Amino acid sequence: MRGRLPALVAMIVWLPVGAGCARYVARPIAPARAAARLEARRLSDPGVTNALRAQDATRPTPAVAWTLGTLTTAALYFSPALGVARADWSVAQAGVVTAGARPNPDLAVDVAAITHGGTPSPSLLSTLLDWPVVTAGKRGLAVAEARAHSLAQRWRVQSVAWEVRRDVRDAALAVWEAEQAVDRSTTEVDTETTLVQFVQRRLAVGEISALALGEQQLALARTRAALSTDRTRLASARAGLAGAVGIPIEALDSVRLSLEAFGGPLPEPPPPIEARATALLTRSDLQAALADYAAAQEALQLEIARQYPDVTIGAGLHWERELGGLTVTPALPLAILNRNRGPIAAADAKREASAARFTQLQAAAMSAVDRAGAEYAASRRALAAADSVAAQEQTLAGRADALVRAGASDRVTLLEATLAVLSARRNQLAARTQAWTALGALESALQRPLIGGGWTMPAIGADSTGRRATP
Repeated sequence: MRGRLPALVAMIVWLPVGAGCARYVARPIAPARAAARLEARRLSDPGVTNALRAQDATRPTPAVAWTLGTLTTAALYFSPALGVARADWSVAQAGVVTAGARPNPDLAVDVAAITHGGTPSPSLLSTLLDWPVVTAGKRGLAVAEARAHSLAQRWRVQSVAWEVRRDVRDAALAVWEAEQAVDRSTTEVDTETTLVQFVQRRLAVGEISALALGEQQLALARTRAALSTDRTRLASARAGLAGAVGIPIEALDSVRLSLEAFGGPLPEPPPPIEARATALLTRSDLQAALADYAAAQEALQLEIARQYPDVTIGAGLHWERELGGLTVTPALPLAILNRNRGPIAAADAKREASAARFTQLQAAAMSAVDRAGAEYAASRRALAAADSVAAQEQTLAGRADALVRAGASDRVTLLEATLAVLSARRNQLAARTQAWTALGALESALQRPLIGGGWTMPAIGADSTGRRATP
């Protein structure tokens, strides 16, 4: 019986411990299977439907085209960068659990055979239990620091979401601009082709020289080359939009897009003071920096608390023959050579660095808002000037058409006026694209939706289906 005692004690100790242990589950990554899942992504995915429903948006159908808002919601569902940010937040949440864990006691069992004067005696059984006691509130401070880190990572999830929004918005604008450019280039090619035909007739009757015809044919060749370039840009822009959403290009080709909002009126910008206040108080990256500073505060308090040593209470039970005894031995490290001065100084310096980073980030945010606001205001003025020129060219083309109808002018004059209108509209398109680009930069600087007809960013920390995750 005495020989089996150590094994029995070990079994009694380890059975309840082992019963509560976590189990490892292997999750190998199969590259081919992962690639197949990427290839199979479609906007009809049920997860996208759930995300749209959470946003109170109807899933687009063949009769309802995809807008900037619904494309953004789909991109947030598919985004691998957002998945990484959520995973990092989960790691930070696990850190809260780790910080709050209480230290386990140590149990030692010692069995030995002793002799008295050469005569064997029964075995000696001793059990030693060391119970650590954390002092000075260090456990609570560690939990507070971990929670601050978790909050910072939670805000960084939102920052990544805004980056996804920016990429989709810019890609959608590029598609719209390329589509408009292709339409205008196509019309220009048709108009110049007709003009070349009229010039050829003039040459045939001797009204103009061959040089004039050559110049017109060269202009037509240049316009055809521009049309080819615009079509290439459109194909590239559509591929860029598919990449921003996170789907294959074939999945985008199978749906209808509705990006006409970029052709509509531009919204009024918020007042500069209001814009700066919004950015400086609500941007997710600034909120994350504030949480980082709070974590640095807690870390400094924790290092100060570590000046005071923890206590270990040791209890021992020994038995020999018919005799037994209990001993209690408190152990307290003597803080006479090291008062944790180095870690305290480092934590204090990290707090100062965190405060400096927050100030730097605030200054950068204010500068970004002011710069984007100024660029948007200037681009709106440039667009107004381009609109005015286009309107004047359209008026002249109308007069030329009236002269042709009255027989006071020929068709060539009308075609030249039409080309002037198309050229003015191309400049108008460039100015409008620049204005929307500036508005997008202002939206990113404010982290507040300004484009998209009522679209709103999902709740902070929401999972891929739009449900709010538990901190």
